[in-house]
Amino acid sequence: MKIADVNTVFGFFPKRKIDCSLERLISLIEKYRISKVLTISLKSAFYNYVEGNEETLRVCNGDSRLIPVASVDPRAYLGGLDEIEELRKRGFRAVRLFTEFQSYPIDYAPLLRLFKNLEGMDLPLLIYNTGYGLMTKVVRETRGRGYPVIMLGCSYSALSEFIVLSIENPHLYIETSLLDTPDAFELLTRKVGSSRIIFGSGIPLNYFESSYLMVERAEISEHDKELILYYNLEDLLKGFP
Repeated sequence: MKIADVNTVFGFFPKRKIDCSLERLISLIEKYRISKVLTISLKSAFYNYVEGNEETLRVCNGDSRLIPVASVDPRAYLGGLDEIEELRKRGFRAVRLFTEFQSYPIDYAPLLRLFKNLEGMDLPLLIYNTGYGLMTKVVRETRGRGYPVIMLGCSYSALSEFIVLSIENPHLYIETSLLDTPDAFELLTRKVGSSRIIFGSGIPLNYFESSYLMVERAEISEHDKELILYYNLEDLLKGFP
């Protein structure tokens, strides 16, 4: 089956000793025969998001398997619509918030402005789920804006919140990197449909097999697996380059 991964990173990771280099990411892409990955420089999370975006774009321009994701740090974002428009024009295909590493509330004025500015940009928003209630707040603030919201880092304990919210917002999606049991995929497919599940591994920070094997072992149809592993993300991005 073809694989497209919505959640990869590269660069220096200061939280623990782990090889997150671009070379390591490329080696994993080749090892597991991943067709496409959305990726972003960790410089955007830990140093400066503008410089991180430049590094991301430079790296992705050299490899057609790598699809650039931009980041915006609300703590430094001045709310300009032109900044978001420029990201889209330069070829970024999504915007990611590093809520797992950066401390700010959802009801934070620069972040609320970003939510508004993403309207009509055809840029999915990727947000890491840091705990109970965050997903609810994000959905309430982005509801009706029309762009996909992909919640990263959701464990089994987040499924009830996601399932309830998916009824409110047809543009809400869940990523797979922390869904560590096949039961999760069976439940989600039954309750909301496989089209709302986007494969992501979190490599090189996480082990690829941890998320991939859960999809493979789930008692769902081969068609559902194909949607989760590749075609749902392709559809959200309106095609891969």
